[in-house]
Amino acid sequence: MYRRSIHYKILTIVVGVLAVGVFVASYWALKNEKKRFLEEKLMMSRLMSRTVLSAIYKDMIEGRADMARHLMDILRTEQGVTRVQIIRSNGREEAFRDFKTIEAVKQRLGTLRPEWLDDHSSVTDNVAEGVDDPGFRDALSVFRKDWTSEPVYYTERGGRQFTYLQPIAEREDCRTCHGAEDARGILMISFSLDGMYGVLSRNRNQWIFSGLAAIFIGSVLLSLLIRRTVTGPIQKTVEVIEGITEGKGNITQRAEVSSNDEIGYLAKAFNTMLDSLEKRDEENRLLLKKIEKSRKEWVTTFDAIQDLISIHDNNYNIIRVNKALAARFNCEPRDLIGKKCFNVFNCGSKPNPLCPHSRTLATGTVATDEDTGELGLKGNFNVTTFPIFNDDGDVVATVHIARDVTQEKILEQRLLHSEKMASLGKLVAGIAHELNNPLMGIMGFSQLLMEMPGDRRMEEAKDKLDRIFRESMRTAKIVQNLLTFARAKKPERGLHNINNVLRDTLELRGYSLKASNIEVVEDLSEDIPKSMVDYYQLQQVFINIISNAVDAMVSYRGKGRLEIRTRLKGRMIEITLADDGPGIPQDVITNVFDPFFTTKDVGKGTGLGLSISHGIIREHGGWIDVKSPRGGGTVVTIELPVSGQEAGGEGLTADGTVKPLSPIAGSRILVVDDEASIRDALTYILSAKGFNVTAAGDGVEALEVFSREKFSLAIVDIKMPGMNGMELFKHIREKHPDLKDRVLFLTGDVFSEDVKDFLKDTGCPCLTKPFEVNELVSLVSRILRDGVSPAV
Repeated sequence: MYRRSIHYKILTIVVGVLAVGVFVASYWALKNEKKRFLEEKLMMSRLMSRTVLSAIYKDMIEGRADMARHLMDILRTEQGVTRVQIIRSNGREEAFRDFKTIEAVKQRLGTLRPEWLDDHSSVTDNVAEGVDDPGFRDALSVFRKDWTSEPVYYTERGGRQFTYLQPIAEREDCRTCHGAEDARGILMISFSLDGMYGVLSRNRNQWIFSGLAAIFIGSVLLSLLIRRTVTGPIQKTVEVIEGITEGKGNITQRAEVSSNDEIGYLAKAFNTMLDSLEKRDEENRLLLKKIEKSRKEWVTTFDAIQDLISIHDNNYNIIRVNKALAARFNCEPRDLIGKKCFNVFNCGSKPNPLCPHSRTLATGTVATDEDTGELGLKGNFNVTTFPIFNDDGDVVATVHIARDVTQEKILEQRLLHSEKMASLGKLVAGIAHELNNPLMGIMGFSQLLMEMPGDRRMEEAKDKLDRIFRESMRTAKIVQNLLTFARAKKPERGLHNINNVLRDTLELRGYSLKASNIEVVEDLSEDIPKSMVDYYQLQQVFINIISNAVDAMVSYRGKGRLEIRTRLKGRMIEITLADDGPGIPQDVITNVFDPFFTTKDVGKGTGLGLSISHGIIREHGGWIDVKSPRGGGTVVTIELPVSGQEAGGEGLTADGTVKPLSPIAGSRILVVDDEASIRDALTYILSAKGFNVTAAGDGVEALEVFSREKFSLAIVDIKMPGMNGMELFKHIREKHPDLKDRVLFLTGDVFSEDVKDFLKDTGCPCLTKPFEVNELVSLVSRILRDGVSPAV
């Protein structure tokens, strides 16, 4: 009887799970411990082998023959070391145990050194230990094919000994004294594993004993807990039930309610049921028959399905619930039956006409929806309702099924993130190539300025400075594009002329195009209007396409012709780039926009250029197509919509950038940055724009300045040694609250969670380094224009 009780079953299951857990944990712990021991032996073997090999090669370089031999004698005395020997290339003889090698050297050199013979042993039957082991024989066959192979290790003597084999390859220095075969060999290092197995045996016994003790103590405590909180109260309720069912009691008996948990609630529900039975005995007998019939029909199906299933009638009453759904609400199925579904699922105090149940009642069709927690269910669920019709074809109820898709959603997000990170890793691998071009331009024009004679015109210097500035901005934009890819951020756009973007791109690539013998033919229509585009992203698209064309033409015949044409077709701008290279095979041309697809040799392309270009053009609302005519060559066609013209008047300069707001003359600004170059540049720029600027090198110095002067605005670097920008802001908010809404932060750190949380909490504006001068002046003017303090 006891073995059939709930107490016994619960206790048996829990104890069984504990026992299995203890034994599994012990097994894995022993396995990991053994693995750690073997890794230690492997590490020691590698260290010893490097030491011995260094001694061997040093002997050869210095013309000695005793250092390695004495070193191995010392290593053999180490604890646990059972074998340190060098086996000749024949796979049988141990070096330093006979005079064969010395005699061979004597024949080649005609002389011997006395120290070569000091303490040198000589045996007649020179057979090295362990050479007959199958592991050694297999390794020897590998080494004989390639003496530069990786070391080999294995266990012998039934796993009681660890052996490490290091092949000794022939070096150029070895040929002075040795022949090719004499200069090769195998270094064998062996360790006894008896100590390891002793430790593992003791640990195993200790873990098993501790586990058994824990299981025993846990079983006793669990048995008492089950008896007190579960089986005891249930037994009392069962006794009342048995008394009534067997006729020993009467219907006026009531179960004892000893707790307020589910068991106590069960007793209360049973008492309520007895009250109802006392009033309507006949009706309840019929109801019990229906319940029994329904139980037989539904219990197997409902309880076997792990999806959350319930049946709702056309009055929104729940009439059936499976155990999986009840378990979600920590109750029994009968606790939910009869309740309004919109109350149970947190839909409100009245029916929701947009819920799947309401839609199915209205349409008589299947309805689906996705729940992310609104129904009171923890997790993500796909909810589907199926109609139940009566004989007249009317919908009288629905089957409400909620399937848990939480893990699927998590896995889907992880997959998307992993795929994105993999693409990002590939993109980072090629970022050096993208940055080297503008950096080379910066360096070149900087050198031109430094070498320019003093009597040259200032206009030429301005031209060089303009190129340096544009190359610097291009470098910064490449980094921003990488960050945009990583953070899925929308690109920044301005009003630009596509022809100008193409001309600037060709100017940047002008030298490399000439050096590659590429003839460029421009046919740019002058009626192309300005459009809202991201200048640098489009430049990157054109660079990718031009680079692909140049690579193809140069590898094909060492030169080529590149034709670039623009046309206005209605509200679309068509850009065509055609080369006379070998073209793209028709069987792969449909794959050119796939990520990581490339027709170049391994190591010469990431396969992301056209894929990224395709994404940029699509983001601009356009399309890109690649064709390869039968006569050869490749034609890339891009169409971009004309957009943003109506926004091109107020607030934009001629080149499409935002006009800076005029500064408020004389406003006092404090610049706080630990980088002297940035601090000096900001001071010079803002002073030139009419502001009164004071500079501080760190947060402590800024507090000293605040204590004696007042300012209209503070520009603060977030990351500084000592007191950083976030700590300085706390002091400003406490001691200078009138300035807390006029703090502009600068940062080059866009990924740190503490920086993002800080900016979100404070609501202060922030500029990411590097930035343009106009962007800084515009933001400063806006902040001062919104509210200017008396500190002017």
